[in-house]
Amino acid sequence: GSARMREMTDAAMAATAPRRRRAPAGRRWRPLLAAACIVAVVAIGGIKLLPLLLPAPSVTYTAGLGEQRTEQLPDGTRVTLNTQTALQVRYSHSRREVVLQHGEAMFDVIHDAKRPFVVTAGDGSIVDLGTQFEVRKQDGAAIVTLLEGRVEVAAQDERKQLVPGEQARYGGHIAGISVRQVDTAAVTSWLHGRLDFNGMPLAEAVEEANRYSAVKLRLGDPKLADMPVGGSFRAGDNAAIAAALSAVFPVRVARSDTHEIVLMPR
Repeated sequence: GSARMREMTDAAMAATAPRRRRAPAGRRWRPLLAAACIVAVVAIGGIKLLPLLLPAPSVTYTAGLGEQRTEQLPDGTRVTLNTQTALQVRYSHSRREVVLQHGEAMFDVIHDAKRPFVVTAGDGSIVDLGTQFEVRKQDGAAIVTLLEGRVEVAAQDERKQLVPGEQARYGGHIAGISVRQVDTAAVTSWLHGRLDFNGMPLAEAVEEANRYSAVKLRLGDPKLADMPVGGSFRAGDNAAIAAALSAVFPVRVARSDTHEIVLMPR
C-alpha cells in the first residue's frame, strides 16, 4: 500500500509541477540587445572623446631662400614667414601652439582667452595677450619684437611682459631675458621686401643681406666689420646692395662672381 501511495504521489507531483516555459525568441535576445546598446554607447562616447585624448595633428609651413609667404591659420590668425623659415602649427580644443624651428615669422593673432596662443622658440616661449609680434631664431638665441598689444616671454625661469616697441632676447649666450627699445619699422622692413640698415655695423648688414640671397657678400678685410652703414635696400639683390655701399661708403667691390661678392676698403 505505502509503496503504491509513493508512486501515485510522485506521479501527481510530476504531472502538476510547473513546466519551464521556453522564453519567446524576442525575450531571449533582450540581454544581448542591452549589451550591444551599452557597447554602442561606449563606442560613440569614445569617438567623441577621441579628439580630446589623441594629440592634435600638426601642420608644417616653410619658406625658401628669399621667399616670404603669408598663411591664415584655422582661427583667422595670420602668420608671415620670412626667408628660410620653418614652423609647426598644432591646434587643440584648449591650446594653439606654434614651434618656430628656424628662421623668422610675424604673427597677427586673433586673441582667445580660452585657447592661449603660444609660440615656442629655442628654450623659451611667447604667450599672446592680444597681439602682433615677430619672432626670430638666430645663432641659438630667440628675438621677440612686439608691434601691437602685449606678449609674455618666458625663458630660463624668468617671465617678462613687453610693450609695443620693445624687443626681448634670450638663449644663446644671453643670461635670462634681455629687453631693449627698437625701431620696429626697421625690424619689420622685410615684410615689404626691404632691408633697412640704420647705423648697423657692416658685418651685421652683410649677415642680414646674405639671409635672402644665394650670392653671398663677404668682407675681405676684418677692419670693415664695425663700420656703420645705413640705407634701405631691396632684399635678395646683393649685387645692388654692394654697388650702393661702394657708392656711398669707403668700400669697393674687389671681386664678384655667381657665388660671392668680396668687399674691401677703398
